[in-house]
Amino acid sequence: MHVDEFIKMNASERSAKYSQLTPFREAIFKLKNEGFTERKILEYLALNDVVVNQSTLHRFVKRNADNEPQKKQTNMSKRQRPVPAADASSEPRKPVDPTKPSWVPDHINVDELLSKS
Repeated sequence: MHVDEFIKMNASERSAKYSQLTPFREAIFKLKNEGFTERKILEYLALNDVVVNQSTLHRFVKRNADNEPQKKQTNMSKRQRPVPAADASSEPRKPVDPTKPSWVPDHINVDELLSKS
């Protein structure tokens, strides 16, 4: 048997496997953009007689996300995120004491505590 014949004979099985979520593409991305988890989206799909694994849904979303506008950018690293501009109405920053750990509250004098011991 030639490979092309095999593909033709099994084309319906192959396309059914990959297109099972395609009719729900718009609904899946709407739920995703509204903040629903993949587990909740799987519940929605099950109500519509579509039962797939979470990994299948995840792959479908990942492969089809290129064409969908996203509500928020989740792939941006901390270094890429825009830094908020300093507002004139915001409080000026206090000078940082390099000898004092950042987790110590401002009202505690570290030198005074260390001298008492």
